[in-house]
Amino acid sequence: MRLSRIVSALCAGILLCAPLSAAPATAADAAPIHIAVITDMSGVYASISGQGAVEATKMAVEDFGGKVLGREIIVDTVDHQNSGPTAEAKAREEFDNGAELAVDLTNSATALAVASVAKDKHKIAIVSGGGTSALTGASCNKYTYHYAYDTYALAHSEGVAVAKTGLKTWYGIVPDYAFGKSMLADFTDAIQPYGATFVHADTMPLGTTDFSSYMLAAKNAHPQVLALLNAGADTVNSMKAAKEFGLDKQMKIVVGLFFLPQVDTDPALWAGAKVADSWYWDQTPEARKWADRYAARMNGVRPGSIQAADYSSTMQWLKAVKAVGSVDADKVVAYLDGRKFSDFYAQNAEWRARDHSVVHDMYVYDILPQSQLKEKDAWYKLVDTIPAAQAFRPVAQSTCTKTW
Repeated sequence: MRLSRIVSALCAGILLCAPLSAAPATAADAAPIHIAVITDMSGVYASISGQGAVEATKMAVEDFGGKVLGREIIVDTVDHQNSGPTAEAKAREEFDNGAELAVDLTNSATALAVASVAKDKHKIAIVSGGGTSALTGASCNKYTYHYAYDTYALAHSEGVAVAKTGLKTWYGIVPDYAFGKSMLADFTDAIQPYGATFVHADTMPLGTTDFSSYMLAAKNAHPQVLALLNAGADTVNSMKAAKEFGLDKQMKIVVGLFFLPQVDTDPALWAGAKVADSWYWDQTPEARKWADRYAARMNGVRPGSIQAADYSSTMQWLKAVKAVGSVDADKVVAYLDGRKFSDFYAQNAEWRARDHSVVHDMYVYDILPQSQLKEKDAWYKLVDTIPAAQAFRPVAQSTCTKTW
């Protein structure tokens, strides 16, 4: 008797027997989908991304329903420790163990490292924290998008605003890694058309705590502008040193990259500063509504722009996965490229296909003194909106050698 007849005989009348032609579901079809939040959990950038980035990503997953394509979504917390090699190793492990998306990537060295792994593994990385414009330039790749801001956008928002006032001589304080190099290059290009130039730029290691010698050198150079082109705790420490040396009374201080959570470190330190950012929690009713929900989960702390971008980018990716019916990165990229959108975070946004820069409006704010505060954490006053086409590098000037 043939095997099929034996099976039929054994199964006769038994409802649990499935047809021989039925294809069993694979383990991959039911396995959870992981999203890796690769961020700084304890270092100089922890306050502007860190646990807040993880929480914002979890909010997006929860708001989406906790599942996509019938599969549970799990958010993994990965501390890159501000090390490119560490970020690379951990990203490779995440992608090998079920992660389909890496987000945040605050710190440009780690962002570049994870972008390389994403390219190798054909998985998607969305950078909202790292700022180097190399991500959409010399180091662009099919599987990495730059979502929140980059050094070009910062320079062509705040840098141009200051240069237009006629201040010609600039002195730079620059971290010695990819982000700092991009900041100096992009600020230099942005201010030159207005007759401004850097007379000198000092570079220093990430995590520098003593800026005394740099401030003394800047003081002796007599520039009209001191440009702090660092980020996180480095910006706090360099600003403290600048004020201790009285540089704020001798020259204009430009804070190249700043995030709202930093104001709370010392409100008096930042009062009157002008900064560029991609988002502010009280800018629109939609932004405030989301920020209220975030604050309720974070002991009343308001979110900064990186954390809002983590939510937004995660939600955009989940919608793309649902639309194409797959987590396959090539299909998701094909769906996202060229797509336009606006949400509580990004206005007039586009997933630019040419170089994978996600462009949107940028903003210039004044930081208010505590005496003008209307409510807790309402530090920003909007002074200018920079349209996406003006803020971000034009496609015609892209240095991305597109190979996809």
